[in-house]
Amino acid sequence: MKKHTRTLWLAAVLAGFALLLTSIPSIAGSVNDELTQPTNLRFRRSATETLLLWDQNGAADSWAVLIDGEEVAVVYEQRFVVESFQTPHSVRARSGQTESAASEPLTFFPGQVEPATPDPSEPAEPTRPTLPPQPQPDPEDRAPETPVVPPTTGAVDSPPIPVDTGLVLGQDSTQPPTPWTKPELNVPYVDAVYGSTIRRVTSAEGTRFNRNTYSRRQAESPDGSRFFTYHGDAEYRVYDRVTTELLRTLDIHPDAEPQWHPTDSDLIRHIVGPNSYVGDLTLRETSVATGGTTVVADLTERVQATMPDALYMKDRAEGSPSADGNRYAWIVYNPDEQPIGIVSYDLANDTILGIAPIKAGGVDGSGAGLLDWVSASPTGDYVMAGYWNGTYVYDADLTNERKVNGKADHSDIALDSNGVDSYVYIDFSSGVDGGWLVSVDLHTLERTRLFDLYRTKSNTSVHVSGKAYDRPGWVVVSTYSCKVSAGWACHKVMAVELGGDHSIVNLAHTQNCGEDYWTETHAVTNRDLTRIYFNSDAGSCGIDAEVYELSVPPLP
Repeated sequence: MKKHTRTLWLAAVLAGFALLLTSIPSIAGSVNDELTQPTNLRFRRSATETLLLWDQNGAADSWAVLIDGEEVAVVYEQRFVVESFQTPHSVRARSGQTESAASEPLTFFPGQVEPATPDPSEPAEPTRPTLPPQPQPDPEDRAPETPVVPPTTGAVDSPPIPVDTGLVLGQDSTQPPTPWTKPELNVPYVDAVYGSTIRRVTSAEGTRFNRNTYSRRQAESPDGSRFFTYHGDAEYRVYDRVTTELLRTLDIHPDAEPQWHPTDSDLIRHIVGPNSYVGDLTLRETSVATGGTTVVADLTERVQATMPDALYMKDRAEGSPSADGNRYAWIVYNPDEQPIGIVSYDLANDTILGIAPIKAGGVDGSGAGLLDWVSASPTGDYVMAGYWNGTYVYDADLTNERKVNGKADHSDIALDSNGVDSYVYIDFSSGVDGGWLVSVDLHTLERTRLFDLYRTKSNTSVHVSGKAYDRPGWVVVSTYSCKVSAGWACHKVMAVELGGDHSIVNLAHTQNCGEDYWTETHAVTNRDLTRIYFNSDAGSCGIDAEVYELSVPPLP
């Protein structure tokens, strides 16, 4: 009886509290003094549309666009396609259940911009090219499987296919036409939606796959004459880029972490192996022409002077040297296969810049968690380390540790338009940047949101390539394993601008549907962002990924 009375009393209290809440004005729609109102409203006119743009320094999740004080749209980027030109526009910033004050209104009059002279910075809407007829592939070319989670000189490229060079910008959700037929090897075709010229440059016939290795590892040689792949027979193969002729199968370990020499297209640098059975503390080079291998750096005595039980090193296949190929970072391991430290090295001066212990943590998720990767930055001024529970940046000598983010999502380190090292990653946390592709200035740790997947209903897995060292200010983003059917970002390759308007340039649909690791798109750019290499299973949804070369049109 007493228990029943307490229950009735508690219900009454709750009901009274609910009644009290209904008498308090709702905070929804209230002004949040900490969320600054959008400023610097402006119009940009292209040949096809007029955009309303604005600035806002607070952590807004969305923006409400108003015309004559009436809300007409909620958008998740700081831009809105204008359809009504003569009425005042204003914008409110929103974060959760609060919102800022409205911005000052801005009125557009048609006479302000002459439609006959569009802004040259905004490309015209391209004419959608039609896909050329493709031959039917031999069914034996692919075996669908049930998915689980001396250098060549004077090369002459194939004649380009004449296509419309207009770019499709922004969060475009246009889907490719179906059906789609896998093209013949080395026969260019045109992406039916975005007009890019693409060709398949490898075949997986007779093996599991013949794929690009990773988005953080350049596939193309420095002079553009060659590219290498990871073949299904657990070997690296080097091909002539123009003819796709196999030049050499490299006699190196499957986990040798190969990287092209920064200037010599005959040389590939790598470690000897990834474990206590074959690994050591040296850096080596292998010649494509001869197949011979030489040691170019031996860190053994110097590293063991600080860590006596150091035996081998690796970056766990996600690191890269600096853009000039001089600075490296590796994780150092002992004979028990346990990571014991990080070493930073300058090859040009044969100097160890720093040695530091790793942060405490384990595979059980304790502490910082497992150390997943290390890498030098493009300038060589920094070293980054990605742990399961946090990503950290250090000066080149491994001092001045700073935390960049709370977890190690897919990412790469790029150069922004000013040549500053920028860590670009997709944030799949539930934090304030959850769902956003984010760029972090490694000098100031200033953060910039580039685009959002959560609130635009296009949740998809993402890889980033920041290897366009000779075209700073851009990264390549490739997507796979879409969680929302027909989302704007699904199964695509895009170039994304780190500064300016954070332009998204849609380049190609990948025609890739597998969800196993071996069929992940892993698009990687060459150094000047004129070609991109990506993986596709051509719709088999298996692991028979092959490499496609995409010729990048002139970017904004």
